[in-house]
Amino acid sequence: IEEIRDIIENVKFTPSRSRYKIFIIDEVHMLTREAFNALLKTLEEPPGHVKFIFATTEPHKVLDTVLSRCQRFDFRNISTAKIGEHLAGVIKDEGVAAEPELVHMVARLGNGSMRDALSILDRLMASGEKKLTAGLLERLLGLPDRELINSLVEALGAGDGATALKKADELLARGSGEQLLSALAERFRDLMVIATCGPETDLVEITGEQRRESVQQAAKFDAAGLVHMIALCESVQRGMRTSSAPRAMVDAAIVRLAMTERFADAAALVTGRGEAAGAGGRNGSQPVKKR
Repeated sequence: IEEIRDIIENVKFTPSRSRYKIFIIDEVHMLTREAFNALLKTLEEPPGHVKFIFATTEPHKVLDTVLSRCQRFDFRNISTAKIGEHLAGVIKDEGVAAEPELVHMVARLGNGSMRDALSILDRLMASGEKKLTAGLLERLLGLPDRELINSLVEALGAGDGATALKKADELLARGSGEQLLSALAERFRDLMVIATCGPETDLVEITGEQRRESVQQAAKFDAAGLVHMIALCESVQRGMRTSSAPRAMVDAAIVRLAMTERFADAAALVTGRGEAAGAGGRNGSQPVKKR
């Protein structure tokens, strides 16, 4: 509240050079009720030379009496497609060669933030490479190899635990278990959406050959199984941070992911839905007859 009182005293004085005196309060929802009340009168009748900007990630915690006296602007994530368009323009203006897939990967890594995506692009350009490639991005950020991830997902889709463990071992030799599980969860998310919404869905922001590969892989899973696989990756990823045997947790997760369909079939038998489970298996198994 003392800091708010200092602001209230400061607003009385006109700016020496600029047209407005601007006060920015970040994470404004953390102000106490007393601090808000002290500021309220100034907000009701601010001097003409003063502008207040309040930033918060939790607007529901700001008093209604304060919100009612503000213009509210909600900032949302930028779509991967829009970020990609802007990145492509920057790359063209800089006269740099780049793979189309690289542009899409950087846009996606931005997670809705243009600033973060541009920051990654700037690091790539600073590498001095003549052409920006997806491989360069993977080396620079330590990302799991896409081809190995695809091979791992293929093995999981076939229920081949041995091959899945070999592919996971290759990936772990290049990065951490948390990175591997995070990459798998992202991949399973795409497959889940495709399996649920169809191959042309706009909810999956991938293009070209990568989309075609994803559609083929999605056919090897069912949406319910993928939901379980995403939850398993996230759960194991959290547990690894406090585990004394993180590698064992990763390997166990890989084997369990490869056996997901078997678990589903067993559950179906227990609940008396053997025929549906047998008909829906990813390996085209014959229906299991109930007794």
